[in-house]
Amino acid sequence: MKFDKYCTGCEQCNKRIPLFTSLTDGELEVLNKDRYSVRFHEGEVILKQGTRVDFQVTVIEGFAKMYIEGYQNRNLILDFLKPMRLVGAPMTQTDGKLRYNVVAIRETLVCFIDLNNFKEVLASNSKFSEQFMIHCSMNYLTALDRMVGISQKQMHGRVADALIYLSKEIYNGPVIGDEITRQDIAEYSSMSKDSAIRVLKEFERDQIIRLEGRKIEVLDPDRLDKISDKG
Repeated sequence: MKFDKYCTGCEQCNKRIPLFTSLTDGELEVLNKDRYSVRFHEGEVILKQGTRVDFQVTVIEGFAKMYIEGYQNRNLILDFLKPMRLVGAPMTQTDGKLRYNVVAIRETLVCFIDLNNFKEVLASNSKFSEQFMIHCSMNYLTALDRMVGISQKQMHGRVADALIYLSKEIYNGPVIGDEITRQDIAEYSSMSKDSAIRVLKEFERDQIIRLEGRKIEVLDPDRLDKISDKG
């Protein structure tokens, strides 16, 4: 096994990953076999769309984004990845190739688990297999909800959705950090950068948010919710 010099070891990480709580010591030993960690700097590619993979990935520390490369160099951000989030699930592949990119937003420590070992544990533990299926299903349902929002909501509703998700689910507070660029918000909302900036300035004018450099503070979450509901 090869580990980053700052890695605290598999035992500590296993305790922090909710999906692994149902595994026995023997099953964890199987997962830990051939496991290794790598530290990525801001902007470095962790997973590349179109490549073949033979590992299950977990973000241990830091922050990353998952996105699809679209036509004419337009990207669609699927999600922002916090620590202890499983990425690159086998269920997301059909021919062994990744359908998305994962890039570090800031310095990020990533753990790579051998895919065959992961599948072995899935086959041996029905509870773990069920939890993993639920995990994949929830990700799928979240993606469906986002696609509905992107296809049916106007720009203000889409930006409101992005700010609600970032503040509540990613930052767990009203302030969205400066790691999130205006381009990121545009690509998460499926619009141009100029359009996203214009909507953000309108939200600031209406005292719904405060813009401080690249940071965004949500001042009136109730109004954001209403904008999101109206679409």
